[in-house]
Amino acid sequence: VILMNEIILNQMDIISGSHKILQFGLRSAWANFVLFIFYDLTVITGIVIGHGILKEPFLAIAEVMTLVGAPLLILLMVAIHECAPQSAKVFSLTALGWIVLLAGSTIIVHFVNLTLWRQISDQQKIDYVRFLGWEWPSMMFAIELVAWHLFFGLSMFFAAFAFKGKGQEKAVRMTLLATGLLCILGLIGPIVGDLIWRLIGMFGYGVGFPIVCVMIARVFRNAPSN
Repeated sequence: VILMNEIILNQMDIISGSHKILQFGLRSAWANFVLFIFYDLTVITGIVIGHGILKEPFLAIAEVMTLVGAPLLILLMVAIHECAPQSAKVFSLTALGWIVLLAGSTIIVHFVNLTLWRQISDQQKIDYVRFLGWEWPSMMFAIELVAWHLFFGLSMFFAAFAFKGKGQEKAVRMTLLATGLLCILGLIGPIVGDLIWRLIGMFGYGVGFPIVCVMIARVFRNAPSN
């Protein structure tokens, strides 16, 4: 009977899984939503107080939240991959790969910012500003932009095809596609040398992703258990 249920659910091409995995996915989606909202509020508050510049302690808080949030993104994508229909697992696995690249890249960048960058002298900061600095153009900033605009965008784009059903799943699919495309379009900024264009991508992961997390949580909550 259990085997027949699994076969039927796979044929339906909808999100499904064991009760424990569905609950894991539900909690992962909500955890990402909460963290991204707190991150957004921290950054906005810091910029307002800093008159357009994100200063301490808000910068450090935002970086710590990024270090915490990166593994949460992996957990969410693992749950999506596990619960994706068999015909869509190639897409969910691709999405998982891209999110792992994002997590590794952004963890390295923000760990360096929290440790090494704060411990070197002012003169050394001047000497290495184009390598370690947090102002464009610099290598570390370029890595961060690739992580959140390209890697994250591609992950969202491919994850969209894991949601093949109608109704709530279709809404998730469309929102993930829009989020991914917005993130990728944000690469226009560093390419042309004008980071104002990066705001397109920031809207994708800063606004679109928290919204889709709520939608994904609803899909996990209502998904059939096998």
